Amino acid sequence: MQVNIKIDGLDAIQAGLGPMAKQARYAASRALNTTAFAVNARLKTSMAETFEGGATAYTLRAFKVTNADKANLTATVALRTDNQGAALPYAKALGHLFTGGQRKYKKIEGWLRAKRLMPERLTVAPGAGMPLDAYGNMRRNALTEMLGVIGHQRTNLRVYRRTGAGKAQKAVGYFVVLPGSKTKKHPGIYKRIETGASSAIVPMILYVDPVNYRRFIDLEKNG
Repeated sequence: MQVNIKIDGLDAIQAGLGPMAKQARYAASRALNTTAFAVNARLKTSMAETFEGGATAYTLRAFKVTNADKANLTATVALRTDNQGAALPYAKALGHLFTGGQRKYKKIEGWLRAKRLMPERLTVAPGAGMPLDAYGNMRRNALTEMLGVIGHQRTNLRVYRRTGAGKAQKAVGYFVVLPGSKTKKHPGIYKRIETGASSAIVPMILYVDPVNYRRFIDLEKNG
């Protein structure tokens, strides 16, 4: 996903500029770069205004400007591929927002599939018990605790993390429901909370069919 900004036909213009011809390509490259950075700023504004809860810092860093120069009169605004570290590549994480269609898999989906805890054909969606941040993303600390438990024992109905003190102490465990299970629960990952004689089960992640996304940002319009 990228926007190319270029100038064609400059050679013909240079031929009529006489002594000023040498400056034409430099001036053109400066104009192209100014435009490219303006497009990048406009994309950031569009993402902040369009995405529910606003755009995260990760999202606002998504696009990179490649400058034009005198030898190459093309400036490019494209999804970054550099300096992402362990983060999911932008093309996989955000590409569907600019093209529409199905999103690429999330890292958590790859982890669950590798552990045979989720079928290949399904994707994840937050359940009612999953805490979300201001941007609608699943909170990292909740994911870390949940995956730490189910990564050791997939049925783990009796593997618990204890929190609290005194009479209010709670036992917390997680278990996975796969499609075709005898239980009537929707496939996904559930959290069991026990306090004394009471027990409650809440869905943390649900396994759902992939959905087709509409295009949220029109690159051509912003270019």
